[in-house]
Amino acid sequence: MDNPREIWASPEWRQQADQWIDLVLESFGVIRQGPTEQPRIRFWSTQLTVPTDHGRLWFKENNLGQLPEASIMSLLGELAPDHIAAPLAIEPSRGWMLTADHGATLDTVGSDDPSVWTRIVGDFADLQQAVAPHGDRLSAAGLVIMNPEVAANFVENQLLLHTGLPPDHPLFLSAAEADHVLGRLPSIGAAVDVLRGIPVPLSLDHNDLHAKNCFLPGAATAPLRFFDFADSYWAHPFSALLVPIARMREQWNTGPEDPRIRAVTDAYLERWTSYATLPELRAAVEPALRLAGVHRYGSWLRLLVYADDESMRTYAPLALQYLRTLADPVVTAG
Repeated sequence: MDNPREIWASPEWRQQADQWIDLVLESFGVIRQGPTEQPRIRFWSTQLTVPTDHGRLWFKENNLGQLPEASIMSLLGELAPDHIAAPLAIEPSRGWMLTADHGATLDTVGSDDPSVWTRIVGDFADLQQAVAPHGDRLSAAGLVIMNPEVAANFVENQLLLHTGLPPDHPLFLSAAEADHVLGRLPSIGAAVDVLRGIPVPLSLDHNDLHAKNCFLPGAATAPLRFFDFADSYWAHPFSALLVPIARMREQWNTGPEDPRIRAVTDAYLERWTSYATLPELRAAVEPALRLAGVHRYGSWLRLLVYADDESMRTYAPLALQYLRTLADPVVTAG
């Protein structure tokens, strides 16, 4: 299998990317003012920076497991233009996109104030509701659907992959380990039963929602602009809270019962009170967060299919950890 990191480091790939960038710039009447630079190569993606007479632009290509991000971002920019750092141009067949530099991301504020997280989850809830009627279009663009009803079956089917691998493979699970995961699946079914009774529509789960993945707006009253939807799913919207809660716990060195976390979660849920009462919505948080563990596992798995050996050894344990902890509580619901 080709190593994406080696491909992205090759002169041939760089020449192809530069040629496409120049064609896009020419179509916009924009002049490149110097060579592109490649600030990072990871097995999941690489970026190039492009200096132009209209400011810096960013080019991105993803691991094949996340190829649709460019098409998804382009459609999101159409559906919710005020909430998305939409690409200027995309090449869907290669997953390429070229995007303007929107300035500072929210993490540069450097604040521990819960209001930062309140803003992230609140603005993202607005985005979720704006795109909720458009699941079919986003699915056609390549967004992976993870309906809660199929989450347990998805995990069970993947266990066949893990147990069928050679024992020395980083993603291998023994029969006993697979049985342990199977024993946790009834809790996923119970979570789905709860969510089935609370009338919140499926929508966009960013699946990696944090302050580095949203740009500060140009005006104080404007919404944040979100980006990096490579890990995203069409799923229960409350699953998007998993990463913010984990980051808040880490940032504040605290437990899930911290009243600041509850306040941020409530601020998010208040955006959904047209669908159910706040107590009903609170009851949906823990079940949705358990499903979010499936989403995190799934996004790692679709990347690892295309990983080089070193990346596989490094990141496979993260994917398996989400499997092993599927039934672990995240917050205290209610």
